Amino acid sequence: MNVNTICSCGKLKRANERCSCKNVRSKKDKDRNTVLTTRRWRKLRLNIIKRDNYHCQRCFIKYGVINSEGNQLQVHHIKPRIKYPELVFEETNCVTLCKRCNLELGTKEHLDFDYEPQPFESNYVL
Repeated sequence: MNVNTICSCGKLKRANERCSCKNVRSKKDKDRNTVLTTRRWRKLRLNIIKRDNYHCQRCFIKYGVINSEGNQLQVHHIKPRIKYPELVFEETNCVTLCKRCNLELGTKEHLDFDYEPQPFESNYVL
């Protein structure tokens, strides 16, 4: 007996089969995430973490705690890269957060703490 169900996208599909819309979403996610594997992103990520003194800015500013959990530090996009792909490499749109704070903020378009990024210190002498 063939049992049909309705996918979240609204299409009718067989109960034991994957809807074609799921493949499209996977490709979009993959395309969005490829930017995070580029040399340009890795370099910017390290610069952002260095600029923010190697600790989570939300824990520091909001809770007064210096959280520098090494491999747990992530660079959060203040304006989500899903909605604002043109801001992915914009330094002023990035802030260092621990994994927990990054998950709590999610893709909101604002921070829940007062953050003012410091300019990068240049290593060049003119």
